[in-house]
Amino acid sequence: AVVSTQSTGMSLRLYATELHEWNHRHWQKQNFSYSSIKQQLLDEIEENDLEDEEEIERIMEEFYKTYLLSNRKNFNNYTREWSKANIKLIYLSLRAKKSRVSKSLRDGISSLKVK
Repeated sequence: AVVSTQSTGMSLRLYATELHEWNHRHWQKQNFSYSSIKQQLLDEIEENDLEDEEEIERIMEEFYKTYLLSNRKNFNNYTREWSKANIKLIYLSLRAKKSRVSKSLRDGISSLKVK
C-alpha cells in the first residue's frame, strides 16, 4: 500500500512537471514568434519614417488582429490540449489524495488494534 501511495504521488509530480515544461515551451515559442513578427513591423514603420500616431496605432491594431486570426487554429489546439492535460492533472491529484487518505485510515485503524 505504501508503494501505491508513493507511486501515485510520484506520477502526479512527474506529470505536473511535464505539463509545466510543455506549457513553458509552448509560450516561449509563441512569444518569440510574436515578438519577431512585431519587431519586423516596427522596423518597417521606422524605415518608412511614419510618425502619425493614429496611423501607427491603426497599423498595430491590424497587425494584432491579423496575428490572432492567423494563429487561431494553433491557439484553439493549445487550449484543447491544455484543458485535457488539466483534467488529467486533477484526476491524478484526486487519486493521490485518495491514496493518502486511505493510508492514513489504515494507519489509524492499525494503531487502534489491541495488542
